[in-house]
Amino acid sequence: MSAAGRAGNLRRLAAAGLLCAGSLILSFLESLLPLPFPLPGMKLGLSNAFVLLALYLYGGGMAAFVQLGKILLSCLLFAGLGALPYSLCGGLLSLGLMWLAKKTPLLSPVGVSSLGGAAHALGQVLLGALITKTPLLLLYLTLLLPTGGLAGALLGFLTAAALKRLEGKAPSP
Repeated sequence: MSAAGRAGNLRRLAAAGLLCAGSLILSFLESLLPLPFPLPGMKLGLSNAFVLLALYLYGGGMAAFVQLGKILLSCLLFAGLGALPYSLCGGLLSLGLMWLAKKTPLLSPVGVSSLGGAAHALGQVLLGALITKTPLLLLYLTLLLPTGGLAGALLGFLTAAALKRLEGKAPSP
């Protein structure tokens, strides 16, 4: 491999580490803030802004690395291993839908992120209903889908603003 190729790989690795670290920091800060949400498990998901940035700046592979790194480390450090299956299910469904939605020229980062927020809630509730064999948990989606979509839209606005500021400044994929 040429020196330029190695340097490009190192830049991508450094970018992945920074995006993952930023995501983890926001996840930690969010775990410290007692936000007055009326529903258990509801949160803004601020750390997902870094996943969305990775998706737009570097593509699905980098976004998957950031998402998996954030999920594994935040479960180990803050939430406990019991949260891991739920985080994985919600996070991977969310990322998969955002990756597909990003390919649609009709959707901006706001729309893509809004779908991701709703998908995250859907994945977690579906897994919970499956594990507990309690289909009534699906009623929780009537509240979580719109709030997840709204939180996702907020993150999408923030990410779109960050992408404008980073235009031409981020290392190439």
